[in-house]
Amino acid sequence: MNSRNVRAVFLGAMLAYLLPALALVLSAKLGVVPVQADVAPSRAEAALLGAVLHAAVAHHATKTNNPLPASNDILMAGAGTYREMCAHCHGISRESDNGLGRSFYPPAPQLPVTRTSYTDNERFWIIKHGIRNTAMPAWGNLLSDDEIWQVVALIRDFDSLPDSVTAALRHHH
Repeated sequence: MNSRNVRAVFLGAMLAYLLPALALVLSAKLGVVPVQADVAPSRAEAALLGAVLHAAVAHHATKTNNPLPASNDILMAGAGTYREMCAHCHGISRESDNGLGRSFYPPAPQLPVTRTSYTDNERFWIIKHGIRNTAMPAWGNLLSDDEIWQVVALIRDFDSLPDSVTAALRHHH
């Protein structure tokens, strides 16, 4: 390849990267990028932001396993915290309506129904630190690490909760 062809390929590659970036910046500056929470994002936006979120959480979360032993007591404690702090947005059961959580962008996952690909340590990190520009708050200032781990255990086991824990979730004591 002669130097003229190399320059042409280089220029083409630069334009291929710069033009979409320039279009995005210009769209943002003109205020035409949709930012409202009641309009579904494009597939490209959802895929890009989802990938960025997963990568960031994986990078920041420690590789610590849940230090609490798996037990009915842990699940019951997690159920109480989940019911008080999480259920309003993430739902309480497969049948519950989480209209509040669906009104956010991105919508809060209905955890009794939707499985995420996050590991336990990543769930812990999300609950403790929250997710910026979503409705997910940082619970680390209100909940102890043990309380967060109890909620993580509950979320992980939503598909196989003992009846006593399911009853505790549905009926406030």
